[in-house]
Amino acid sequence: MKKNNGLSPEAVFLTITLFLAAMGFLVRREYNFIYNSIVIYFGYLLLNYLESRNKFKVKRYIRVLVIITVLLHNIFGQYFNMYKTIIWFDKMLHLFGTFSFALFFSSILELTIGISHESKIYTFIMVTSIGVTVGVFLENIEFILDVFMKTKTQHGVKDINLDLIFNVVGSAIAGVFLSLRKNNV
Repeated sequence: MKKNNGLSPEAVFLTITLFLAAMGFLVRREYNFIYNSIVIYFGYLLLNYLESRNKFKVKRYIRVLVIITVLLHNIFGQYFNMYKTIIWFDKMLHLFGTFSFALFFSSILELTIGISHESKIYTFIMVTSIGVTVGVFLENIEFILDVFMKTKTQHGVKDINLDLIFNVVGSAIAGVFLSLRKNNV
C-alpha cells in the first residue's frame, strides 16, 4: 500500500468547509448543527484511522460521494436551510445519500470481511439491503434527535414513509450500479 504523507484534496476541502459551517452555526447560535458538523468530521477522521490501521482503502469516488452527501446535508440543508425552503431537497438527499452510503458500507464490508460474490443478483440484493438498513438507521437517529434534543426533523408519517421510499430507491440504484460493474453473472 502506498503511503500518503499529506492531506488529500477532499480532506482539505471537508475540513475547511465544516470549520466554516461550524463558525456560521456558532454565530447564529445553532448549536445542534455544530454538533452535527463535529460528528461528521470525527466520522471522517475515524474512517481515515481505520483505513490506515487495517490496510484497506475505500475507493476515492465512493469517499467523494459520501463527502458530497454530508456537505449537502450540513451546508445546504442545514446552513442554507434548504430542508425548509425547497420541498424536494430532503427527498433527493435521501435518494442520493442512501446511494452513497450503500456503496460506502458495502465497500467496507467487502474490503474488511470479504463479503463479495460474482453473482449480479446477489450483489444487487446485498447492496440494496445494506442501503435500506442504513436508511432505516438514519430515520431512527432523526426520531431520537426529535425526542431527546427537541429537533424537528420528522414531519409526520407521510414524511417518514416518503423518506423510507426514497431510501429504498437510492439503495436499489446503488445495487444496480455495483451489479452492472460485475464482470460475471
